[in-house]
Amino acid sequence: MTTPRFRAYARAVAFGLMAALASVAQANSFEYEKYVFHYNALRTDELPVESTQKAGIVRSRNRGMINLALREKTADGGTVAVPAEISASAVNLNNQYRELTLREMRDGDAIYYIGDFPISGQETLRFQVNVLPEGAKKPFKVQFEKQFFTDP
Repeated sequence: MTTPRFRAYARAVAFGLMAALASVAQANSFEYEKYVFHYNALRTDELPVESTQKAGIVRSRNRGMINLALREKTADGGTVAVPAEISASAVNLNNQYRELTLREMRDGDAIYYIGDFPISGQETLRFQVNVLPEGAKKPFKVQFEKQFFTDP
């Protein structure tokens, strides 16, 4: 059971982190049937210190982060956040594989999934994300690529 103080803190952390992400990196999106899946990846040092501290993320040139969100299209042309089972992995150009651990964050009606990971040099990562929306019978996949520059 969570306390009202903890829930308020969690909302503040999620809101601060997502607001920071929105201002730093523009998300990409992928449409599948009635869903819109938003995704982005960036170095964690591009986020404000307060946001990373509250979310328990290490802020560093050598750490990357993905931010994922699933929304369902509504009859009125809008979208609503949808919970999902989401898993993600990344492979670099040397074929080194890494499974990413994702955490769900909620802020009011918004639901986000974030994960952080080590990066080095001029590393290009190919991400594969598997998404199973709540109530759906089959998952869908999203793939994207991001090059990170860690050298000053």
